[in-house]
Amino acid sequence: MKKTFARMTAAACAAAMILTGCSGAASSSTAGTAGSTAASAAPSSGVELTYWSMWNSTEGQAKVLQEAADAYEAATGVKINIEWKGRDVKNLIGPALDGGEKIDFFDQDYIFISEQCAKYTADLTDMVAAADYEKHAMPVLLDKAKSYTDGKLKVIPYQPYTSGVWYNKAMFEDAGIEAVPTTFDELLDVCEKLKASGVNPMTCDQGDGTLLLMGYQLARYVGQDGILDLVDNVKWAEVPEALKAAEDIQTLFKNGYMSEYAPANSPDGQNEVGYEESAMLLQCSWVPNEIAQNTGAEIDWGFFPWPTVENGVDGIEGAVVGSQGFGIVDASEHKQEAFDFIMTVATGEYDLKMAQAVASIPADTENTTWPAQVAGAEPYFKEMSKAYLWAGGLQTNADYKDYVLEAINKLCKQELDPAGYIAELASMK
Repeated sequence: MKKTFARMTAAACAAAMILTGCSGAASSSTAGTAGSTAASAAPSSGVELTYWSMWNSTEGQAKVLQEAADAYEAATGVKINIEWKGRDVKNLIGPALDGGEKIDFFDQDYIFISEQCAKYTADLTDMVAAADYEKHAMPVLLDKAKSYTDGKLKVIPYQPYTSGVWYNKAMFEDAGIEAVPTTFDELLDVCEKLKASGVNPMTCDQGDGTLLLMGYQLARYVGQDGILDLVDNVKWAEVPEALKAAEDIQTLFKNGYMSEYAPANSPDGQNEVGYEESAMLLQCSWVPNEIAQNTGAEIDWGFFPWPTVENGVDGIEGAVVGSQGFGIVDASEHKQEAFDFIMTVATGEYDLKMAQAVASIPADTENTTWPAQVAGAEPYFKEMSKAYLWAGGLQTNADYKDYVLEAINKLCKQELDPAGYIAELASMK
């Protein structure tokens, strides 16, 4: 007989089904009533799990996770002790596990867990199969995660993100722009219309923002594999598309299509969109929520993928697509209980609550209604089948990553022209 959600006791199985709402269709009132019934009959298991979280306790994600943990304990008797480590968990988790600290599960970027923490984490393949979880998951995320661990699944994705251009629909309308650009030349035309209407067409921050600009433009020409070859083998002077991408990015700044403050210190650049000083920003899908938190802005957001280039190799199928993820420590004595709790976060009711709390993309493919702030990306998301690394891989080589970023920032600040930019990167050889 096929198992429906996980190998749990009958009481825990019923509780998990209530908490997760596997179909994604249960109403909150129904879930609440059923949850109360389960809570009143909850077993006193005495099991306690330690969870190291990447969030701070004041963040919206943390509030949903705590609510889920409280509900899970009420329904199953399993207590989740959450230690809010913040983003520092990336640096803390390895030394802690090497030192023998008892941690049952943790979260971080799902690629970081797959690539950097695989020696610590359990293979979840059998649990995933027993739970029939893959029908809820985005194939592009699972396939990417498995590619780092020889086909095994060692992470459960949650709170997915994607990337592209986020824009103020009202500013586009005021400038008479009726369609989003699909090619880089069309993007330049859109920028010219926005500039003529009296607003900054685009803005960006130094670091992540400038890396994304160059990473996308270069990946459109040569693909991610081409970028990795450029970076690892220092082929900047040998690949004409590298110079062409630099000329394209310089055009955005030289023609006045970027804010006069760009590239700005983070988060000043993205906040310009919130203050309605600039119309567009290339970033990931967390940015509408961040801008709202920083500026109080209520923007009617639009979205389009970074456009294609002439004679390029990649289209909108190539995008920075990722998620946060949960890893279960292989040494944990309660891997199944940890997995069962994670399922309540990555699917159903709490997945939807997470999306609504921080305007993020739902992880459960059966939660089909996206928050309004990111809904513009939904029609494109299913086409994003080629998951880029951050900035197409520009930061993968530890020996060169700082030099690459410095050169890109200099180009964007117009301290280097495109030829000088290529020469500086080529000199790393």
